Amino acid sequence: MEQAFPPGGAQWPPPQGWVPQPVPAPPVRKPRRWFLFGGIAGLVVVLLAGLTVWLLLPSKAGREPFEQALAGLSSAPAVRNSTSAVGGMIKTDVKTTAYGETSGTMSFQGRKFEILVVGGKVYFKAPDGLLPGSQADSSAAEDLKDRWITGEDALFGPVVRQFESPEKLAQRFREALEKADEIDGDQNETVRDIPAIKASTPAGDLYVSKDAPHRLLRYSVKVPGGMPSVPKLPTMPGAESRPQMPSGAGLGESDVDALSPEETDAVYEVLMSNTRKLSGAVDTGVRFDMDGEATVACGTSGCTVTANVTNSASANSGGKVTGQVNATMTANVTIEGRSAGSCRNTATLPLNGSGSVSCVNGGAGGVFASVEAEKKADAEARSRASGGVPVQYRIQSIAAVSVLAEAIGEVEITRLVEELGRRRAEVGGR
Repeated sequence: MEQAFPPGGAQWPPPQGWVPQPVPAPPVRKPRRWFLFGGIAGLVVVLLAGLTVWLLLPSKAGREPFEQALAGLSSAPAVRNSTSAVGGMIKTDVKTTAYGETSGTMSFQGRKFEILVVGGKVYFKAPDGLLPGSQADSSAAEDLKDRWITGEDALFGPVVRQFESPEKLAQRFREALEKADEIDGDQNETVRDIPAIKASTPAGDLYVSKDAPHRLLRYSVKVPGGMPSVPKLPTMPGAESRPQMPSGAGLGESDVDALSPEETDAVYEVLMSNTRKLSGAVDTGVRFDMDGEATVACGTSGCTVTANVTNSASANSGGKVTGQVNATMTANVTIEGRSAGSCRNTATLPLNGSGSVSCVNGGAGGVFASVEAEKKADAEARSRASGGVPVQYRIQSIAAVSVLAEAIGEVEITRLVEELGRRRAEVGGR
């Protein structure tokens, strides 16, 4: 008899203890005898192996609620982690799908970063003052404002990788649970106003709901050696000025929620929306160095800015190191100290190679003409005052140039959005 749904129809989460029964395979006609015996022998081996493992596993009372909670987490289409760590210095609110795509926020001392993990890359948007290079080059930092940035894996990679898919997160907790102390079933713990049971492990504590259906509520992480290292950011105090945490103290707590298909649909909506906005995203893992000053040629028709650059990319940044890169140059032009607007252009350059990028600022022509008229009138006045001696004049035009690597092309963005749409449909979305 086929049993495709739990009694009473489909439910989320499934009723405790219900296990879907497989449909029996149709009988094979005229089986060969050695195939039949081979199948029976294989089944016996599997059963004996399973029995041996079961007999060798230590019996630890009170683990059933945790195992049920982790089973529910493992099968969830997405999970939410809300974390407060390092004495509240770091806070996160992150949602991760079964495929590992991640969307959310991360705060360092109240300064909030947006986080996006899609297509195997970590992207972030940084607040003002914490943009890469903001301390050294304000113009380059301004060019990164409100743009998605990748290539900073050394800073964000280790942190974001802690937010795993529901299945991987459940497996990590199972391994910790194997080393847990004996669990007292008569506990009075409370997590988010929910009666809970705690399991203490060498890595930290796991909390699940006391009442069925059991679900994971929170986990905490212990620090064997005290205060861990945190990302070095301009506005964060150095390690010497932060209060010391004793050995064995808690790094922080993370509230965990296995999300339903309906909640996961909303996660995919945000993922798809942010992925569409990756047009213009920057890869700071590719560094550009100017070969001398940019040349600026101005006239009444505008200014042309040309920069010769050399780029370098390291595998440590998480990106590729061979092939080509789309380099976008932004040039802010000034003529005799007067702002004359800006121009932007993109050129394809070899990775770990050299090339030139140019852009034309047509709007600078009006400023140039005005400055030229003033310079010419002044030179003529001085010439008349000196008895007609010719007086030369110069017009100084300079450009502040920044060159950034394009992180992702339009074709790849379209492919990722379509992939996210298919995965969204798999969990019952639109």
